Amino acid sequence: DYPHQLSGGQRQRVMIAMALACNPDLVIADEPTTALDVTIQAQILNLFRELKQKREMSLLYITHDLGVVANIADRVYVMYAGVIAEQGDVAHIFHHPRHPYTQGLLASLPNRVKRGRVLHSIPGTVPNPAYKPEGCPFHPRCPYVIETCRVQFPEMCDYGDGHLSRCPVLYER
Repeated sequence: DYPHQLSGGQRQRVMIAMALACNPDLVIADEPTTALDVTIQAQILNLFRELKQKREMSLLYITHDLGVVANIADRVYVMYAGVIAEQGDVAHIFHHPRHPYTQGLLASLPNRVKRGRVLHSIPGTVPNPAYKPEGCPFHPRCPYVIETCRVQFPEMCDYGDGHLSRCPVLYER
């Protein structure tokens, strides 16, 4: 068969096989389940989970799909405007988000409790990469913004257990 004759799921499997052929310690997967139907997505995720365990390899999984993150990740790095806003164990991030952007992302996820309600959205827009705001890149959209956020790039605040956030305002609370 020729590549153009393969389905999206088959092409993903071929790419995964090529990546694994040299038995790497690390595989970087950038949106590997995008544009695949739910059944194929589940198969790809199960394959990654099995490979992680059997080969004891690390998987850097880049995605916008928080459902996938919850399903496959051990550790999460949440990025905003090219900067790590928060990082930590997947359970800490999902149950105790410490950055307003992470809080907004998680609040915007549909679930059974929210059925029939309008989903949360984060006001404003992501800054143009060529014209990032001074200070914290999230400050124009942040509900907790203070003057320091507008002028000073925030350092990571350590909540313990490897949970770090770039929001000093929530750290002080």
